[in-house]
Amino acid sequence: MRELYPLNTGWMFEKANTDLEKNHCFRLSHETVNLPHTWNTGDNNDRGRYVYQRSFSIGSQHTDQEIYIEFLGANSVCQVYLNSTYLGEHRGGYATFRFLITQLVRWEEDNELTVYVDNSPTEDVSPLAGDFTIYGGLYRGVNLICTDQNHFDLGYYGTSGVILRSDVDEEENGVLNLELHTKCSEGVRVQLSILDEHHEILETKFEDASVKNITMKVERPVLWQGKENPCLYTLKAELVGVDTVYDEVSLKFGFRSCSLHAEQGFYLNGKHLRINGVAKHQDCEGYGNAVTPEVIRRDFDLIGEIGANAVRLSHYQHDQLVYDLCDQEGYVVWAEIPMMSMPDSESVLKNAEEQLKELVLQNCHHPSICFWGVQNEIAMGGESISMYRSVDELNDTVHKLLPKALTASANMYYVKNASQLNQITDMIGYNLYYGWYYGETKDLDPWIEAFHQENPEAPLGISEYGADANLAFHSAHPKVKDYSEEFQSVYHEETYSIISAKPYLWGSFLWNMFDFGSAIRNEGGTKGKNCKGLVTFDRKVRKDAFYFYKANWSKEPFIHICEKRFIHRHEDLMDIKVYSNLSRITLSVNGVEMEPVSGKFVFLIKNVALKPGQNIIRAHQEEVEDQAVFMKVDEPDLSYVFVDPHPEINVKNWFTQEQGEVDVFPENFYSILDSLDTLMASEAAWNVVKKFAPKLAERAVPGAVTLLWVCNKMKSVLSEEMVKEMNGELIKIPKGDMIQPSNDENITLNERAGEK
Repeated sequence: MRELYPLNTGWMFEKANTDLEKNHCFRLSHETVNLPHTWNTGDNNDRGRYVYQRSFSIGSQHTDQEIYIEFLGANSVCQVYLNSTYLGEHRGGYATFRFLITQLVRWEEDNELTVYVDNSPTEDVSPLAGDFTIYGGLYRGVNLICTDQNHFDLGYYGTSGVILRSDVDEEENGVLNLELHTKCSEGVRVQLSILDEHHEILETKFEDASVKNITMKVERPVLWQGKENPCLYTLKAELVGVDTVYDEVSLKFGFRSCSLHAEQGFYLNGKHLRINGVAKHQDCEGYGNAVTPEVIRRDFDLIGEIGANAVRLSHYQHDQLVYDLCDQEGYVVWAEIPMMSMPDSESVLKNAEEQLKELVLQNCHHPSICFWGVQNEIAMGGESISMYRSVDELNDTVHKLLPKALTASANMYYVKNASQLNQITDMIGYNLYYGWYYGETKDLDPWIEAFHQENPEAPLGISEYGADANLAFHSAHPKVKDYSEEFQSVYHEETYSIISAKPYLWGSFLWNMFDFGSAIRNEGGTKGKNCKGLVTFDRKVRKDAFYFYKANWSKEPFIHICEKRFIHRHEDLMDIKVYSNLSRITLSVNGVEMEPVSGKFVFLIKNVALKPGQNIIRAHQEEVEDQAVFMKVDEPDLSYVFVDPHPEINVKNWFTQEQGEVDVFPENFYSILDSLDTLMASEAAWNVVKKFAPKLAERAVPGAVTLLWVCNKMKSVLSEEMVKEMNGELIKIPKGDMIQPSNDENITLNERAGEK
């Protein structure tokens, strides 16, 4: 039987250097660390090459066995040596992988394991880009596995050697299609048993271990029905001889079927299920991506509290415990690979296919995974025929491995309704930020209606939407980009009301359940974080918007008075907002009870008079209540107001009586309002950009985003005066000198780009 030995303590760790790589000899200044470990938590965004080393010994009782070294996650490129001999490389930061080391082991002696991990940008390993921190490190743990020479193959795409695909046939019988990868001598048999949730054996089957594909059936099983009834079975696979069990693998699984309809949305086992989902990254403040099981379970306690029924596990493969919890607790899952950028590159596609195979093969036994994501926002730099072909290949990769699987794509809003990107995968999600990055929240409604009319066969949902909130900032009159907690709440109220009113949508995933690390960000008074979460990065504070969704989704009775952190009030009257899933609440102000108020989810009691000093507000209904304290002060508290040190450029301020819009942005001349595509197609115009913003020009890629939009993203290094001067040079160049594309496959879009 196999035995597993964790190798998670006592690792020497330091930044790689030439001498170390030549001799594998550490300096005296090295750190000693335990796993899981990452080197770039907090403000540290070091993307480089580091090395881990430790020794281990194996007792003589294992000399007749096969020995594997297992890595549960190493980000992003990992090279492994044992006793100075190179074992191999793994390119991809999120999946399990192993090396067979039997022939290199020194029995009953110290064995030196050296691991180089590199999270530097590459040209082939996804993610090539993204609005989240690319952590480095051995962040999920390392194990030594000892197996009998007759064993399930642990080298097959990081799987257990047992690939399990479950299905439900037309008679509602459970079908189990097994793919076995074994390393066995002649005469070894495989014994397969299906156990129910009470550990009673339902079915048993014996086959020769050389048989690769085996089918089993369970008559009319209890189906995995999401939150309603997440029923799980167990497959026990054993390699056996005469009175001997050589190896054993157990996998939890469930029977379920999924389908999508363009007019009705998502169906689980033939029963309609509206996706009320949250998205989450794996990191947490103080841990980075090296989270512990306790952190993961705490995340799911919060997801359970809010009442969600689905989770989008963004934007990569997560820890196995995450998928196990989704199975056990009944969450429908969107799993995905980190395909965030799709250049015309064979190496990028090949690596993406490998990461996709690892994701599917390591996780296809999880009944919670109903959607397999193959790309997210890849059209940031425009679209091309080669991009469509690559997405098509990834889509085919999933369907070859899982013929009945539902594939998914998440597109940005400037991907046109008629784009081929909306015709490849089984389901379509759009990441839409109306009212935050562009337009107004109300603009979401006509966009959804237009897409549905133009694509009546496409199952559509909203895969992302959200707004940043810094808990330091507050406003009685919230507005976009004030980063106040109050604006985030209003944004979600308005946006979700539009989404929930569209019965043909499969549903939505809000962005994001938790604030998360984003090393590229310095926005809204916060550095290194994306603050669109409903819960803070450290998981300690639920923002007000959290309770808006709890009111909509949770059955646990509660009352929440909003704006508790907005304590100091200088106005004589204030509006009290309450979120609750009760239909009626009563408010009292400084002990004086008001008339009961009826409502649905959001209760707004307007023009409540405040007395000078402390005011105690209580909202209650029977046994449920909440309380808040507000202080009436004489002057507004300016600490609540976000002051942007680098405000975005408002070109309307450039217009004067002498120089109007037609003068600043003359027709048929270049300007900062043109897209990068348009400007890069003109040598003269692009030379102007190079002159005034060389760093911008160096990093720019062709796309639909305007030069003004990019300048605003780089506002900390590009002054408004410099941008205005650059525009003045551009408007001297008449259009008509554009270079014709040499490849008619290039397709670009002519709207401004959004982001997360």
